[in-house]
Amino acid sequence: MKRSLSIWASRYFFGFASIPGKPFGWRLRNKLAGGADCRFGLAADVVETLNFYRFTPRFLSTILLTMVSDMAVGVLSMNGFPDFASPVLGQMTWLPSFLTPIWVIAVGLLIGFAAALVIYGLLSVLSFIPPLGRLADSPRRGIVASLIVGGVFSALLCWQYIPNAADSEFAYLLYMPLIAIGVTCGFGLIYGMWHRTRSEWPLLPSEGVVPYLLSVAGVFVVIGLASTPLVRDPMEFFRAIPAINWVGDGTTSVTIPVAGVTGDDIDLAPFVAANIDYSMRNLSELRIESDRTVLISDSSDPGKFAQAPFRINAGEPQVFRSSEGARAPIPGDPTLLHIQNREGDPANVRMTFKSLPSIPEVRSMMGIAIAFFILITGVIAFRQAAPRVWALALSTAKNEMSQPLYLLLLAIGMFSVILFGFYPFNTLGDDIRLLKDSGVTTIMVLGMLQAVWSAGTSVSEEIEGRTALTVLSKPVSRRSFILGKYAGIMLSVLVMFAIISAVFLIVISYKPIYDARETTRGATTWQQSYSEVMTMVPVIGLYFMETMAIGAVAVALATRLPLLANFITCFVVYIIGNLTSPLVAASEGNNELVGFVGKLIAVAVPNLNSFNVQAAMDAAKPIPAIYLPGAFNYLVCFIIAIWMLAMIFFEDRDLA
Repeated sequence: MKRSLSIWASRYFFGFASIPGKPFGWRLRNKLAGGADCRFGLAADVVETLNFYRFTPRFLSTILLTMVSDMAVGVLSMNGFPDFASPVLGQMTWLPSFLTPIWVIAVGLLIGFAAALVIYGLLSVLSFIPPLGRLADSPRRGIVASLIVGGVFSALLCWQYIPNAADSEFAYLLYMPLIAIGVTCGFGLIYGMWHRTRSEWPLLPSEGVVPYLLSVAGVFVVIGLASTPLVRDPMEFFRAIPAINWVGDGTTSVTIPVAGVTGDDIDLAPFVAANIDYSMRNLSELRIESDRTVLISDSSDPGKFAQAPFRINAGEPQVFRSSEGARAPIPGDPTLLHIQNREGDPANVRMTFKSLPSIPEVRSMMGIAIAFFILITGVIAFRQAAPRVWALALSTAKNEMSQPLYLLLLAIGMFSVILFGFYPFNTLGDDIRLLKDSGVTTIMVLGMLQAVWSAGTSVSEEIEGRTALTVLSKPVSRRSFILGKYAGIMLSVLVMFAIISAVFLIVISYKPIYDARETTRGATTWQQSYSEVMTMVPVIGLYFMETMAIGAVAVALATRLPLLANFITCFVVYIIGNLTSPLVAASEGNNELVGFVGKLIAVAVPNLNSFNVQAAMDAAKPIPAIYLPGAFNYLVCFIIAIWMLAMIFFEDRDLA
């Protein structure tokens, strides 16, 4: 029976795609069935199908689902099917620690995708109402309505989040990201109700870069769902979602007034009911302070105390943290909380509660869901609100992704991050830091190479070859031409980042386990692997922003410079841009001329140090959440300035 299950599973995973004459993975299927033709294995099948599939969503799905099937065999062998693989798989007790972080990311992606399906399904229903479905028939009317709705969303987001920012000193940095999110949602709402959007839904998943991005997300979802049996109490993650603090950090404070003692014997002072409400279920920290000495009990009658009253001295705050194993001195039922004032003057007892979900990782899981939903909304808004720019961007992205260089860089990136995961850096336990640094730097450098090369081939060569003149006669404005080229280049780079980063995050999830086995340390938990993975997500985002900055420079220069000159100039900009902050710091205290030169360089060259967080990675410090909005603000301002410079270069360029 188990042998037949093995054959069925192999056919299910490997028989879905075929090359002329043979189903993909036929040798491995024969191996599971006891066949003899297994000399070359999976690698030979991959090479054999390269010429048939090329770099298409079908090929990508085939390769990735093959990996998933291997994972599924291991998972099933851990759950009572030992004949699926070798006996070694039965000893893989590290699989839950490795796969649970992937499961959490998969669930976040799945929730974001499901939310997009539900919301845009409802908007499609609303599109049957003529006033709503035809609101965007006029481009001007659609854009104006989107900006109005986006302005309302932006105002609501700013009203909710800026006053409650964890770091109030830098709360102003949140304005531009929140406005960008609000405007994106506004465009998504108006154009999601457009009748043309409803009729074009079947086309969207197969357009341009969309299938590649969905394939990467789909692989995470499939691997995550396949590893569900190894996740300890997966429903607890969903039960923890309602406890997420969507606004603020979950801190609430309440002040309880208690009358002073009227008699001479303070031991006879009454225990007064606090009359407050709280929940102990998700309490992570409790701080109690008072301006008078008080006792905290769980009853008004000393004879019914379940535990001895807890004393809080005046001016001596007490902090109880669940992470430290400290037990809060208050009863689980808020109606039982009573306080006795031990002094003659009235007391003010202040209790500060900080609540977190029972599984803190669900916060980042829902953050992934929101980010994926915003990505889907941005794609829909871009496609429907700017169809000419979108069409030019898709054409550029598809053309660049079909080039051999793109495939070569993609292969180098995936091979490199896998190699770094097993390469011994000999750092006495800190290999994962060098893995992070080497991996993310490799991804960024490859992305920059692709961006600069694409700018030269799709902008400079089209201008020199008079192809741009044909495009501009569609009619497409020069402004749309530059925007479309830049968007297409960055979409192709985004796909490269997504694919290599997906492999990179999987390697990082396994790295703590690998290091623990190599150094004979104790078993690692899934929380350790997940922490290492999630600390890299903002770093990858920052390095993608840096790539966007260099890509903008490359596109602007490509309107005037050939490919080689563009490469050299962008390389110089990258070097000086990463030295901008040290140059400005070194110029302080020197003469005025040196200071002026340093500041001039800082203005003329982008400060790429804004995106470089290598020092934080080397020190194993997480990136503060407020740092990302600051980098985003700088990127937006810089790209706008570069776009204006590109228009100056391109406006009077002779294309004939």
